[in-house]
Amino acid sequence: GVPLAGPWDMIAFDVRSWGRPVTSWRLLPGGSGSWTESVEERGERGPRFGAVWHEVEAGPQGLGRLLAEPSRLPMPASDPTACSNFLPDLPYGTLRLTRGATTLEIAWNSGCMDADYCAFVAVLKAADSMVAGWGRAGRVLRTEPLAPPR
Repeated sequence: GVPLAGPWDMIAFDVRSWGRPVTSWRLLPGGSGSWTESVEERGERGPRFGAVWHEVEAGPQGLGRLLAEPSRLPMPASDPTACSNFLPDLPYGTLRLTRGATTLEIAWNSGCMDADYCAFVAVLKAADSMVAGWGRAGRVLRTEPLAPPR
């Protein structure tokens, strides 16, 4: 697995689709951070798009549970471009682990349907779901407008 025992200064994750942000999060060593979701609101003048930032307070125990997920990842990480069964246009993103001046980036693409790659993505999705739950429970910090999709 990935050498994830830490200490990490920050762990971050993002999900994108068609080049646009879907969700993202970042957590600091104490388990505090933020989770951001892209939202679409229907209005009289058409849809408005925004990024809603939620506070995350997972604490050191929550962070430990979170880091247990990616510690199951293979190293080197699975390569989605070496996929024999690929479906385009599905979400993709990056897991980033930062310590000092070093950032380990693990890119992923859920369009790869190979069994071993699906198991790899399932680990990332489990971590993402954990933080999304904390984020949805956290207070809204701010909302920022996003440009509409092209």
